[in-house]
Amino acid sequence: MVALLVVISGLGITAGAAAADTSTSNPITLSYDFSDNGAAPSVSGGVFNVAVDVLPEQTRGVVRMVAVAPADSGASTMVCKFQDVVNSRVRCAFTFTVSGTWTLHAQYAPDRFSPVAAAATTNIRVGN
Repeated sequence: MVALLVVISGLGITAGAAAADTSTSNPITLSYDFSDNGAAPSVSGGVFNVAVDVLPEQTRGVVRMVAVAPADSGASTMVCKFQDVVNSRVRCAFTFTVSGTWTLHAQYAPDRFSPVAAAATTNIRVGN
């Protein structure tokens, strides 16, 4: 099953649609939320928090996030290790090192030892 997620933000972030892939009879949906940041992501802006909501509410499990640098930038991929879902949300702090379009991947698993059961991807534009 493939779901389409829409990322909405009042920060002027350029974000593409997020694709969610679930393979269970009780699908998990991951949705990106950038609303707890005071400014758009930038190279000079320091830490930028990315939150992922896990639905349905009260779903237990863990989420890992990966930020893939723009192609040909020479920047490293950043990984936020699996974190427990708390109040249907997981947050990761990224410090973007180059401007351009970064791809964010979120992966949900019921626990740290189970395979990924749902994933979502989106793009954000990081400025100078």
